[in-house]
Amino acid sequence: MEKILIVNEKDKVIGQESKEKCHKGKGILHRAFSILIFNKKNQILLSKRSRFKKLWPLFWDNSCSSHPLKGKSYEVAGQKRLKEEFSFTRPLKLIDKFQYQAQYKNVGSENEICALLVGEYNQRKIKPDPKEIAGWKWVFVKRLQKDIEKNPQKYTPWLKIGLGKYLKFKMNQEKENLNLFLTKFTKIIDPVIKKILVDSVDRKFQKTVSYQISTGGKRLRPALVAISCRLLGGKLKDVLYPAAGLEIFHNYTLIVDDIIDNSSLRRGKPTCWFKFGKSVAQCIGIDYSAALFQAANRTKNPVVVSELLAKTLKIVMEGELLDILFEQSGREAEPYILKNRYRKITEKDYFKMASQKTATLFQACCEIGGICAGAKKRELKSLRNYGFNLGIAFQIQDDILDIFGQKKMFGKKIGKDIEERKGGNIVILFALKELNLANKKKLLKILRKKKINQKDIKEAVRLIKKTNSHQKACLLGQKFGQKAKKSLEILPKNKWNNLLATLANFASEREK
Repeated sequence: MEKILIVNEKDKVIGQESKEKCHKGKGILHRAFSILIFNKKNQILLSKRSRFKKLWPLFWDNSCSSHPLKGKSYEVAGQKRLKEEFSFTRPLKLIDKFQYQAQYKNVGSENEICALLVGEYNQRKIKPDPKEIAGWKWVFVKRLQKDIEKNPQKYTPWLKIGLGKYLKFKMNQEKENLNLFLTKFTKIIDPVIKKILVDSVDRKFQKTVSYQISTGGKRLRPALVAISCRLLGGKLKDVLYPAAGLEIFHNYTLIVDDIIDNSSLRRGKPTCWFKFGKSVAQCIGIDYSAALFQAANRTKNPVVVSELLAKTLKIVMEGELLDILFEQSGREAEPYILKNRYRKITEKDYFKMASQKTATLFQACCEIGGICAGAKKRELKSLRNYGFNLGIAFQIQDDILDIFGQKKMFGKKIGKDIEERKGGNIVILFALKELNLANKKKLLKILRKKKINQKDIKEAVRLIKKTNSHQKACLLGQKFGQKAKKSLEILPKNKWNNLLATLANFASEREK
């Protein structure tokens, strides 16, 4: 009988032993591999272990698993085993290793450092070895996840661990692809943005006008325009100016927003008004509003795009007004606000504000990308739905980070919404709904003070942390992220679709 490799916790070979001895009792730590084979439909090939297996007979397993012998790499051993069990072989990639110990009844145990190998196979020809495999099937990954949650007893322990490791690896890979795209795209779009901003502006004011853009940002909005266009087969050159215009649009709203909220810090740097003064910042805002429509005029559909941008700008303004009216105190010198202020804010009120202030711009980005690609009505509707739900998820995460974020990562002051007495924060709304009457009064008293200090912010956060508002907000953000991804299902399945799906995940996971 061939002996398998005994290893230490660092996967260093320290000896050899028979398979029977390695699986007795709690098992001896040994080297193994687990193979996941996928097809182009994102289905995974599962095998049902033979009834003659001593451990986990007739359990559903990953595509193939075994032990590498002395002198054989994981990949070579895996390819050989695939050929033996399924009559085909494919190149395999080692993506991770994991250590686990699992006991099967009183028969024995697996105690392994297991290498996770991944490959792709798209042919119909599969001839399993009946001595090793009792059955096989292709299963969609999402369906497999749901069934493992519902019926975990049907699956081998190493399949459940390996699938989790693979999904984590895939998510990290998707994030890397997204970050790589955003980095490359920023280098392309930034010169276009600056070119439009300084067009017809005197040289002595060009640096001042460009300051807001130079403070950084993820360039998500112009990226959405470009990705939506490319998704439907459009060309990048046709979308650069409208994409630049939408980033200018976004930064225009930030200039105004920072003046309204008296925010001194954004992206870890002084805000435009804090650096130059409010009067200068307001003048810069005029340039941004003009540049926005200059960009729109450099598209194949200037009238359609300009009209959409104008409507979006008006809707964003209404959302900004609601955000101000949701404030629980302050602005005593502004009679209109004092007269129309909301004393009680419902979740319906919140979603109206978030839709107008944030989601409508995300929606416009996706729609304009589609327009530049010559999208059909059905495709435009899907892009609008995607952008809208992505925007809501993004706003919810912003609300969460304002209360629970890390200042170094977030780039803005933590607790700023409390300091500004904002009622339009979903975390605060959930907390007020859950707190008992006494604590609810305490939190409202803080939010309605004429001036809030750091001690007040800490007390407000303490009260909020007494509730499940953080968890509820996270789940709600994830729900809208899922709705955004659902909208992508009727659109072409390509790398651009994958990037949009990753963005939907990113919206609820970002830390800044």
